[in-house]
Amino acid sequence: MNAPKFSIVIPHHNTPDLLLRLLNSVPWDLCPEVVVVDDASSEDVRRELADLQKRFGFGLYRIERHTAGAARNEGLKHVTGEWLLFADADDYFLPEAAGLLRLHVSDNADVVYFRITSTYSDSGKNAYRDRQVTRLFERCRKEHSAWALRALHTNPWGKMIRRQLVESRQIRFEEIPSANDAMFSVRVGVEASAVVIDEHPLYCLTVGDKSMTSNVSKERFESNGEARLRVNAYLRLHQLGQYQLPVLGYMLPSFRYGWKFGWRTVKACFSNGNNPWVDAGRVLNPVNFCHSLKSKPQ
Repeated sequence: MNAPKFSIVIPHHNTPDLLLRLLNSVPWDLCPEVVVVDDASSEDVRRELADLQKRFGFGLYRIERHTAGAARNEGLKHVTGEWLLFADADDYFLPEAAGLLRLHVSDNADVVYFRITSTYSDSGKNAYRDRQVTRLFERCRKEHSAWALRALHTNPWGKMIRRQLVESRQIRFEEIPSANDAMFSVRVGVEASAVVIDEHPLYCLTVGDKSMTSNVSKERFESNGEARLRVNAYLRLHQLGQYQLPVLGYMLPSFRYGWKFGWRTVKACFSNGNNPWVDAGRVLNPVNFCHSLKSKPQ
């Protein structure tokens, strides 16, 4: 039996209703291999997943490691497709996905980058989660180069990734509380032999309508910031120091967790050769800065 052209890896935890929405959006006419990895969901949810599996016929695996990175790595053990796609259980593919994937299935590239959209989950109104990727597309157009996307697109969704690249380079997700996908995504972009940029949107990120604030534990905050520093060190190692993930947005909010932690964070950022002023205009913009402070430290 021939291997599928596309494999879709979906980490899941206790959101079967949202997973159903995602599964309904999958371009099934392309006969993709779909793998759902459930990480420590409740027994009731596991029974719902079993029903969904019977309905859609996806591969279902379970782990108890409590990170999306671990779930994605587990999924990579089981997929066989030529191209990898990653989706989060609370997002969904756009109706145009099947045509876009079919268009690029024979591309001589390791990664195909697509635009994304974002909406509030309940109301369907436009949200803000696509802005970062949109800025990267605009920068690529301005620089006449794909390197901004290759070096700074830190999420695995919205891309077709050749599985051979991931396996030959043994690229895996970090199994950490937050930003597990940053190093994986940047390594895929930097180590790809060739990439393609498609300006059409493939995938929609969602935001809960009532998510005006969020609780951010010190562990998750630190995990996210340290992942940024590792990515920046990796970029410098590969002579891509002109590209860098911003660290000012990590340094300034760190003082919410105490002055000792804040100064330690500042020292780490400066000692590792990061430029603190990268993207400072956006970070210090009053609207963006106030938005970043909505999260409540735990």
